[in-house]
Amino acid sequence: MFLDDRSVNLLNELIRTPQIKNKELEDKFNLSRRQVGYSIEKINQWLQTKNLLPITKSRNGNFIIDKNIFEHFSEGRTTTDHIETYIPTEKERALLLILYLLGKKEEISLFHIIDLLHVSKNTGISDIKEATEFIKNYGLTISYSRADGYDIIGDEFQIRKLLIEVVKSVLNFFNGYKYFEKFLQLTIALMKEKVKSIEASLNIHLTDESYESLPYIIELIFIRIEQGHFLNADFHISVDELADTEEYLASKLLLKENMEIPITERIWLTLQLLTSNVRAADILTDERIQELKHAISKMLHLFEKKSCIFIVDKEEILNKLLLHMRPAYYRIKYHLTLKDQYSMKMIEEYIDLHEMAAASIGPLEELIGETFPAGEIAFITMFLAGQLIKQGEDLHKKKRAVVVCTNGLTISKIMQQTLKELFPEFYFAESLSLRQFQTDPLEHDIVFSTIPIQSEKPHYLINPLMTISEKEALRRRVITTVDKDSYATINISRLIATIKENAIVTDEMALLTSLSKLFQAGQKKEPKEPKPVIYGLKQFLPREFIQIRDRVDTWQEAIAIACEPLLTSKIIKPDYVTTLVEENNHQHVYSFIGRQMAIPHAAPEKGVLADAFAMLILKNPVAFANGHKVSIVTPLAIYNQNRHLKALSQLVELAEDDHKISKLLDSKDVSEAWLIINGY
Repeated sequence: MFLDDRSVNLLNELIRTPQIKNKELEDKFNLSRRQVGYSIEKINQWLQTKNLLPITKSRNGNFIIDKNIFEHFSEGRTTTDHIETYIPTEKERALLLILYLLGKKEEISLFHIIDLLHVSKNTGISDIKEATEFIKNYGLTISYSRADGYDIIGDEFQIRKLLIEVVKSVLNFFNGYKYFEKFLQLTIALMKEKVKSIEASLNIHLTDESYESLPYIIELIFIRIEQGHFLNADFHISVDELADTEEYLASKLLLKENMEIPITERIWLTLQLLTSNVRAADILTDERIQELKHAISKMLHLFEKKSCIFIVDKEEILNKLLLHMRPAYYRIKYHLTLKDQYSMKMIEEYIDLHEMAAASIGPLEELIGETFPAGEIAFITMFLAGQLIKQGEDLHKKKRAVVVCTNGLTISKIMQQTLKELFPEFYFAESLSLRQFQTDPLEHDIVFSTIPIQSEKPHYLINPLMTISEKEALRRRVITTVDKDSYATINISRLIATIKENAIVTDEMALLTSLSKLFQAGQKKEPKEPKPVIYGLKQFLPREFIQIRDRVDTWQEAIAIACEPLLTSKIIKPDYVTTLVEENNHQHVYSFIGRQMAIPHAAPEKGVLADAFAMLILKNPVAFANGHKVSIVTPLAIYNQNRHLKALSQLVELAEDDHKISKLLDSKDVSEAWLIINGY
């Protein structure tokens, strides 16, 4: 019996997060209650064929899953056929079929396929069609002949790109490495030692994902070379640029004894090293790295200008981003970027930040000479989001948590920052790779990990990039099991939503934690999660913060008058006004948008107490220190580094709309101006 994709996904989710509620399953997989129930029935029928107890529900709606089911899917199983207990979906079977064809050493018939995948003849034919559809994205096809059986046909460069994606995808399956042993009789112990030697010679520490996948990728490349599948000599790789890298010299360590390969294949091996993600490295000081660092610096400067965000510890952030961007540089330049890792759903919480990042990417595109893929821009968005989350906590009397992440250093940092925000009551040590955790796990009470690990301490599997609902569910699950006394069981989400309607909340997770500790009463049902509040120009610029004057004598006076509502409402300190005047008193001022608006602003620590904008509309323009004449002065008070982005985008849109600006300057009173600003 085979399960359909929906049932497989639900079963895997239930095993991963058994505390999940039915409604959460419905929301996560976009299913109705009836669809979830139908799939649970199919899962139970499948469990029966494995002599396992069915999944049931308790009175309060929790799923009851027998411990034998968890053992059935445990990493620790010792039986030789334990990968058979995992149920690949149709798409996963297609990937396994492609892997089989990429590494084939003999002709492959339909009989071989149905025997390896344990499917019927009709299902085998269907899987071949699914695989054919998948590789169309690479301009490839699957052909069949009596002499050679099934084979993948097309440009070898595209086949190599496909190879990398399939290897990484299959390794992400449950016990994925077993498929390489079963399908290809591939052992990578020796190649793994070679990769470890390269780490030492280049003085780098690969991410767990790169460390695990690189040996398989190299071995499959050698299989194709041995079968005569060579890359074309003109596959757009600059030999001169790559042949003088340390990675080119190190790539010789990968070759088998007395193995001779064309220069293009040696360059391809070099690229596999250059594009592998690292957690740590001694960045080379050659000319290319300095050019890349300069481009990143320009990008960050442009981001600050467009977002009105002041990045603290910019040099440290620049170096962290450089660590990621070096392999990304080669991926993008040589068109080796795989499918987007970050969906828009993952970054929807930071959509305005994403727009600012995308608008700032120009210096990097100019350096590389290629348009940045959406996935790479999304990564930079998540990186910046992670760096902008506030830090700092009291380490005394806190439970110690560690984060184990098999992705790159930046994703680990994002996870760590997110978890710090979710659990301010915990102290988070440095994030660790799997290998680091296994050799030196540090002192800890709780483990958050992206993969199953062996630990006697409470251990929580999480997604590297969580949605808002996943964050809420994780906090509820952790606090109710690790620190029950501090979990708020009243309708906290609704209470916070009510507070947001009447006040600006500067630290939502801190408020959530405080309220959780305040209320101790029990509650059986969780409320439906409220939609996140998005602060626009209407919230940031209330009517009473707008002023209209005929004229002012100086730009300094304009700033001071424009800031008066912010001072009166205790949004800013008097020192902030002084700072705005000082920072605008020179020729190189960037605080202008559109043709007639100035937006003086400074870092929060200069005297900002809360978030708000103000606006002074002048019937007669005033010239700033650099000679630029403006009729609208809009000082920005930005306390939270993320919340203002939507309002800022709307302000930019207003400033660049000459028709609206003209109407705004002609407005008779503040009420009319407010209506024009907000599009009424």
